[in-house]
Amino acid sequence: MTAVEPANDIVDQVLDQLEPIIGRQRKALVEQGCFRQVSSTHLHALYLLASHGPMTMSRLADHLDVSLPNATGLIERMFERGIVERVRPEDDRRVVEVRITATGRDILDRIDMVKRQQMADVISRLTPEQQQRALRTFTEMRGIADQLTREEIQTKVVEGAVA
Repeated sequence: MTAVEPANDIVDQVLDQLEPIIGRQRKALVEQGCFRQVSSTHLHALYLLASHGPMTMSRLADHLDVSLPNATGLIERMFERGIVERVRPEDDRRVVEVRITATGRDILDRIDMVKRQQMADVISRLTPEQQQRALRTFTEMRGIADQLTREEIQTKVVEGAVA
């Protein structure tokens, strides 16, 4: 066994320790009304648009794993709430792109702020030594997450070149 492939038992134990922290975040999100404006499907669509940028209706439907008519209805409700906009690109007026609006970004920012505050509340209760250890560990985890992201992008580039 190498450091790159930790025992599943250890991974499970770490995840088990993180679950109550994530649970506190979810509880705070509900208590602060972060989900009053959006359903979980709306939230999924907002995160997709925030991370991938504008998407055509068909591509968004594919990512959401719903039919095009279902995606159209979903986006219509989101449009009515002002959290997405529909735009027709100048070069092809037949295409409809969906984009997140400032209001949609504000919703995601508020959710991120609540999650961050919950984590800050936990970290601030650690001793300075524990905070330093946590910083080292999370810095290492961030580096690995960044590496995984680069590998995923490279895989998509290679797959795109093959297709």
